Amino acid sequence: MRARSALAALGVLVAVILTGCGGPTGPADAVRVGFFLNVTHGPALLAVAGEFTSALAGLPVEEQVFASGPEEVSALLGGSLDAGYLGPGPYVLAEGRAPGRLRLLAGVVTGGQSMVARTGSGIRSVADLAGRTVAVPAHGNTQDLTLRLLLDRAGLRAADQGGAVEVVPVKNAALSEAMRQGVVDAALAPAPYGERLVADGLAAPVPAIDAEIAAWRLPATVLVVTEEFARANPAATRALVDANARAVRRAQADPASVARLFNAMLAEATGKKIPERVLRESLESMRATTAIAPGAMALMVRSAERSGYSGGPVPASALVPRPG
Repeated sequence: MRARSALAALGVLVAVILTGCGGPTGPADAVRVGFFLNVTHGPALLAVAGEFTSALAGLPVEEQVFASGPEEVSALLGGSLDAGYLGPGPYVLAEGRAPGRLRLLAGVVTGGQSMVARTGSGIRSVADLAGRTVAVPAHGNTQDLTLRLLLDRAGLRAADQGGAVEVVPVKNAALSEAMRQGVVDAALAPAPYGERLVADGLAAPVPAIDAEIAAWRLPATVLVVTEEFARANPAATRALVDANARAVRRAQADPASVARLFNAMLAEATGKKIPERVLRESLESMRATTAIAPGAMALMVRSAERSGYSGGPVPASALVPRPG
């Protein structure tokens, strides 16, 4: 029952695949791009703020903000989105369940996720997570798969697999309250949300776990496009890749511009900002790059298979960027 309930989070994605929905074929009159309001999507924020407009030579860009990777994948497979910035976890799950429907274009950011433990919890290692409740942004997202990879390597299992670690989805905006009320003992969170919990005194970093994650050089964010859009719009697809590369270079050269733009967009969406020092710490935990470390995507596939999320094999060719 528990395994079934965990997989229910992917139900919308499965339904989309089975119905075979898709967008209109033929040349596009606009490019619909999805992303998250996270600093791990910093180059995406720069791209939608200007790089795409200049690169696409007058082709309008319609942007949409998503709260999780599984939601964005559903939009991509459902035909309401052409391209998207998302984590590698949802991408590899989509490849296992809908082979060939999406195309990996480029890397965007590596790193940018951290384990934080509720103050006073005594959590200092993966082994200490046994019997605890750990938050991730969503079932089937990159943090969920990363956590399950950590557990697997430590000989632990999530409760939905009959193990001793309760893995629960908690949206980033609700993490502070969940920590404050003691609902969760730890969280594997994308930047800047883990750093914010630490700055507020609600949690402490877990360096041993963060060091293990950092060694894997997992992408936080990748750029994908639907195969249908790429085939019908090769020039626009190349322009997306070029614009992303320019945005990545800007993020590398001027991280402060990412922090400013993120806070401006966050303030517009929520009326709130995150302290600059927290954003600076967050940006130090990641690297903007179009490259994807060898073997990093395969780790996500392995976690999907071991956790029971995978719907089928993912070919090695799908784990390598195909910009053209």
